[in-house]
Amino acid sequence: MKKILFAIALAVVATACHTNEGDKRVEVGSIAINAATRNEVANTSEEGRFYLTDVPAVEDLSVEIVGNGEVQSWATLAEFNVANEGKRYISAPYTITLSHGEMGAEGWSKPYFKGSTTVEVPMYGLTAEANIEVVLQNAIVAVEATDEFKGYFPQHSFKVKSFDWEAEKSELLFLNAGEATITCEATSQTSKASTFEMTVTLKPTTRHTVLFDLSTAGNAKVNVTFDGEIVEVVEEEFELNENA
Repeated sequence: MKKILFAIALAVVATACHTNEGDKRVEVGSIAINAATRNEVANTSEEGRFYLTDVPAVEDLSVEIVGNGEVQSWATLAEFNVANEGKRYISAPYTITLSHGEMGAEGWSKPYFKGSTTVEVPMYGLTAEANIEVVLQNAIVAVEATDEFKGYFPQHSFKVKSFDWEAEKSELLFLNAGEATITCEATSQTSKASTFEMTVTLKPTTRHTVLFDLSTAGNAKVNVTFDGEIVEVVEEEFELNENA
């Protein structure tokens, strides 16, 4: 009798183990990431669009997956693809984020790209397809001046936030979205020094243009436009040199 009871107990344990293992196999799936990097940003010029010539390669994007109480990361998508081969995830929602660059960093040649999506990992070993487009997260700022402005102010310099504007640079100036102060220090033909300053609001994934112009219609004045709209008008007693 004891032998029979012992055999029944072993059968129950074996059945329970098989069921648990089967449940584990049923309740998992996999993740596949399909990524693309967009080089187009909004632009306020007549063209209406601006295209970045230097965007990160898809395989160089960093990967972060958050879900099921865990945070997993890989330095590159290429590394993720290798590590992910055959990998299984408990069926649950997962947020996948791809990025490139340093978040919050500002300056010349400091773009930050990011994209994310949330997928539900299915059961039975099926695959969740995560389609992610990575776009520029910060803003690009360019400063320009008309010939009239440069003619009257032969000495002039511009500062965007804490960065000196260097028109001859082929690099782009990337700044975080939000308020930014633009400052111009200028000296006229008659050696009169002037300071022009205004605050503008930068948008992500956008190239902004700040233009300094000198108007001589009626009273002479400095017009500052931001994205094609006048944001600052400064009237002073200008001594215009018609030969400038």
